[in-house]
Amino acid sequence: MNYKEWLESKKPIYHESERFKHFKNPATSERYFANYISYKRMPSLSDLEADLAYLAQEQARYISDYAFLFFVENEELSVEMADYLKKLGFDCCKHLIFTSPVEDLQLTLRDLGGIRIVELDEEYLEAYLEASYQHHLQYGSAYADQMLADNRTHLLTNDSKVYLALEGSRIVGSVTAWFFGDYVEIDDYQVDEAYRGRGIGTALQIAALKNRKQAILVAEEVNRAMYHHQGYEEVAFYWTSLRSNSRHRTDH
Repeated sequence: MNYKEWLESKKPIYHESERFKHFKNPATSERYFANYISYKRMPSLSDLEADLAYLAQEQARYISDYAFLFFVENEELSVEMADYLKKLGFDCCKHLIFTSPVEDLQLTLRDLGGIRIVELDEEYLEAYLEASYQHHLQYGSAYADQMLADNRTHLLTNDSKVYLALEGSRIVGSVTAWFFGDYVEIDDYQVDEAYRGRGIGTALQIAALKNRKQAILVAEEVNRAMYHHQGYEEVAFYWTSLRSNSRHRTDH
């Protein structure tokens, strides 16, 4: 199993064919990262055309008109494929996979002043749901409403933990940790702009990695230098391609 397959291993597969897995969650139909095709082998242009027609039919009742594709780990997009997707209105993005033994990471905990790091539980749930809802509204009320309902139902019972940075009762940062045995995937980093550069993100990461042996995360090119500096090793990559009339969402 490669890294990309491992990261998808806890997601229920809606449909699987010879060349792809289709992940589909109608309850969060507005969420790109819950509704996409993940390729097991690189498609030809004719394959891609057929797969997009299939996806359009499957998502015909969705509120937003979009298509999201995950390509094969460590396979570059050909110029021909990239040009074809661009003509269809897709944006392509390269995602880098990083991992490291937790003990090897260069994470220094700084004095956060009055900021506290806590694990999300029932005490903080409503405040977190409200903060997340307000953040999600920038992507439309349908998306925000779907995510609110899904988080309220599943957030405290799925295979993840959320860690919060609090100033008093105000949430100024958060991170999600997904657990796979001794591994932990760091996801959904968020620190309010006015609070960045104070070590809050590092403190959240340290909390999420506590008592785990191996860390893994997915990032884009812009964050490569930062994660190398922290001690992560770049081990793989994969391309995604998104066509949407809505504003892009980067949540996982």
